[in-house]
Amino acid sequence: MRCRPRRFFIDVSLFRGSIGRHCAAWSVAVLAALCSSIVARSDPPATSAPAATESPSPPPEFAAEATPAALERRVDAFVRAITRNTRLSDEDSLVRWNSPICLMVAGLTSEDAKLVSARLSQISASSGAPLARSPCQPNFIVVATSEPDRVLSAWHARDSRLFGDAAPAQIRQFLDSSQSRPVRLWYNIDVGRKSGTRNGHFIPSNTRAESSAFVGNAAFNFLSVFAIIDTQRTEHTTIGQLADYLAMAGLTRVDLDAGLGSAPSILRLFAASRENQPAGLSSWDAAFLKALYQSNQTSRTQRFDIAERVTQDISR
Repeated sequence: MRCRPRRFFIDVSLFRGSIGRHCAAWSVAVLAALCSSIVARSDPPATSAPAATESPSPPPEFAAEATPAALERRVDAFVRAITRNTRLSDEDSLVRWNSPICLMVAGLTSEDAKLVSARLSQISASSGAPLARSPCQPNFIVVATSEPDRVLSAWHARDSRLFGDAAPAQIRQFLDSSQSRPVRLWYNIDVGRKSGTRNGHFIPSNTRAESSAFVGNAAFNFLSVFAIIDTQRTEHTTIGQLADYLAMAGLTRVDLDAGLGSAPSILRLFAASRENQPAGLSSWDAAFLKALYQSNQTSRTQRFDIAERVTQDISR
């Protein structure tokens, strides 16, 4: 796969980068080195079952609810849990792709890379996320390697701007292998500009800002997303499961530590208990992503509106 340069941000769950307009401008040489010298020596996942073409049905215990009200409560709890902003206000908009997504997958076999790219593209399109036309500059990059720490350290050493303007503590946390996940994600987010008040008067931040308790004014947008798959810790997962997990974690910034209750979700893929392992994106996950991309990001009721859409969708 040919590597193309791109200004993109990285967060692979713990890989939480700077929140702002600045991101690392990675040179052609750095990307070429990553793809050819480091990633090429990585071992591909042991299992590589084809990605599913359709979202699997939820297990029987999730298929029906005692009452519509019970389903509404479960869905609301699910949406609130996974969209909890750990470093932002819960009143802020949820992050999504408003600029076209350009995918790049490296470190896998050619066949597996095509499967991951095709599945991510399919889920993105069905959710309503914009996709770039080829050729394009990658801004959603997936790297699979058996040496993730070495890859990250070498990359950071070659490009000091890799983590944008992230604080040193954030970078250290992401690079700390003792706290890392099987799949690490780093997000580069454009939070835009917010409106505010001064001496009791509304101060607009842009021409679309409104003085309203119902309008948030700032729509958070991904500048780029980077994911690193530790192939030594994902050997029991299929390519299809990994692709679906990347879609759920890369099409918005979800809380990967959220308590999911009994909600079916691909986010359970790396749970400590291997019981009820998700086969792929659940109907709840698919409904959530679709609702997210149909929602109004400037509305302060965005989460409520999404939960309502998800409930309607999975009740059909």
